[in-house]
Amino acid sequence: MPAATGSADTLVSHTGVPLTRATTFKFTLDVNDEQHHRLFAHAGASRLAFNHHIGRVKANLDQRAAERSYGVAEADLTPALSWSKVSFINEMNAWKDGRAPDARVEVLDDGTVVRGLPWRGEVSTDVFETASVNAAQALKNWSDSRKGARAGKAAGFPRFKSRHRTAPTFRLRSKYREGAAPSVRPTGPRTVRFPKLGELRVRENTRQLRRMLGSGRFHAYAASFRFERGRWTVTVTGVAAVLHHQRRNPGAAGRTQSRVGLDVGVKTLAVAADEHGNQFQVWEGVKALQQAQARLKLANQALARTKRDSEGRRRAARRLGRMHGRVAAVRKALLHSISSELAKGSAVVVIEDLNAAGMLRNRKLARHISDAGFGELRRQLEYKSAWYGTELIVADRWFPSSKTCSACGTVRADLTLADRVYECGACGLVIDRDLNAAVNLARYTPPAQPSGTKPSPPLPAAA
Repeated sequence: MPAATGSADTLVSHTGVPLTRATTFKFTLDVNDEQHHRLFAHAGASRLAFNHHIGRVKANLDQRAAERSYGVAEADLTPALSWSKVSFINEMNAWKDGRAPDARVEVLDDGTVVRGLPWRGEVSTDVFETASVNAAQALKNWSDSRKGARAGKAAGFPRFKSRHRTAPTFRLRSKYREGAAPSVRPTGPRTVRFPKLGELRVRENTRQLRRMLGSGRFHAYAASFRFERGRWTVTVTGVAAVLHHQRRNPGAAGRTQSRVGLDVGVKTLAVAADEHGNQFQVWEGVKALQQAQARLKLANQALARTKRDSEGRRRAARRLGRMHGRVAAVRKALLHSISSELAKGSAVVVIEDLNAAGMLRNRKLARHISDAGFGELRRQLEYKSAWYGTELIVADRWFPSSKTCSACGTVRADLTLADRVYECGACGLVIDRDLNAAVNLARYTPPAQPSGTKPSPPLPAAA
């Protein structure tokens, strides 16, 4: 199904429809041995280009650091390399074509001397360019993080991509003028054409993508390939037209006009209630990882008993990967069901600003919290709310939704995680803990911000 990936610049299709809704279509590839090897060749070229840039920059930084330690003046240091995307692309083109001074030199069996990469024509040039862009972005993230100009967790220096420990990935751009035939396009119910790779068979039906491309309601930007758990997947990324106004109208018939609060937890995955105290829906959760623990243990033991680099080890790894893939698919299917029902059926949804990373530090609950997928549920709600015109409100992280009585407003400071029923000593209310939190979230009102000011970021979890 399509999923949002972020914001995009406004684009107008050849039919005059503005394309502003960032969208992605994901397919599982069904390839033969020859196509499988060609995909691996593209992934290897992407890994080679990325490592080439990181290696050059690392060597340059080490050389400059060594010269400083010797007392060399700053003006006499080895010139620094440019980390811009354009310079990386130009350098990679010269290196792989044999025009760079440090290009590879290879002698073929017939004595012919070849500079550069002799197999470069077998791989799309997009692979080298997109890998160069990724390397430049990774270095920029590291540089901005060191300067304090990048929010979030500190980014370290980019690591080299390993052939054995890194999932094979690469990206192809879909370059075409709006109205012309896209370079990435479905050619049948279960076939998609890609640049340099030709037609590849997919397991899912391409009907929705074909119709949106044909009617000018979708523009493809790129196709990203990934090999994981024994199979290739491809995501076609682009921008689409907004949904029909009757689907986006929050006041449409069948939608809950009351504010809906959503409380998530481990015992019960999600509880939704409106501001009047009425329970909207309860999702118990599938607990896919917990239920698969016994099978995963046996699969891990079977993998540990195999010999390294043997065919039996590869089969055992594929078997274990399929199990993990099924767990992830079952979890994601439930989260899509929850987020779609809330985004389509509610005019206003209020959720918590949970510190999921901090919650994972609790060793007793870490596996259950990971199995619930709180972060993925919020991500889906954010983009689906924008799709369907639903107002999404994120409550302050320190709002005591679970400890506040939904009847009288008394706050119970002694409430623990073991208390599954909320009992108010002031008014005598007895109510399910999660339902009480959902009602309080539905009634949450964001604090008013002075005009011309931005809201302050939440405090760290340890504060």
